[in-house]
Amino acid sequence: MGQRKTYRSELRATAVERHGYVTAHDVARLGIPRKVLADLVDAGELVRVTDGLYRLDGIPKTRWHTFAEAVLRAGHGAALSHDAVLALHGLVEHDPGRVRVIAPGPVHDRLPQHIEVHHCQVDPADLTAYRGILSTTISRALLDCRPLLAAALLVHAADEAVGRGLLLRRERNAVLECLYLSGP
Repeated sequence: MGQRKTYRSELRATAVERHGYVTAHDVARLGIPRKVLADLVDAGELVRVTDGLYRLDGIPKTRWHTFAEAVLRAGHGAALSHDAVLALHGLVEHDPGRVRVIAPGPVHDRLPQHIEVHHCQVDPADLTAYRGILSTTISRALLDCRPLLAAALLVHAADEAVGRGLLLRRERNAVLECLYLSGP
C-alpha cells in the first residue's frame, strides 16, 4: 500500500525541488487551505521570507538556495541570468556579489541589495532550468556578461562549459563570434 499524501508531504516535496522554498502559488496549486499554511507558519515549520514566499524549516541550505530565492523573490517569469548562471555552474571563480535575475515585468516586493533585477523579455529558446531554477541558457548568460566580465574570462568560461558538456562547441563558437564582433 502506498503512503497517504498529506499537506506537509506535498509542501516538502515541492520545497525539496526548489531548494527549500515554496510560494503562495504552490500552496494554491496543491489545494492547501490558507488555515493550514498559517498553522505551519505559526508552528515554525514554514518560515515567511517575504509576501508569498516561504522556506521550509529543516531543509539544509546549499550554495544554490541563494540563486533559487533570488528568482522566486523576483516573481513569476523571473529567471537567473548573467554571471549568476555562470556561478551556478562554477564557471567563474567566485559567486558574484549580486545575484542577477531577469524579470518580464515589475517586481512588487522590495528586494535585498544583493539581488539585481534586469527587466526584459527573453526569447523562450534562451530559457531553461538548472537544478530546478529557471535560468537563461549558458550561451545567453555569457553574452549578457559582456559588460561585466573581461573577454578572456568569458572565453575561459565558454571553454570550461564545453569541457563539462554544458555547452555545445557550435554554441561556444557562436558566443565567441559575438564577443569578438562586439569588441572590447
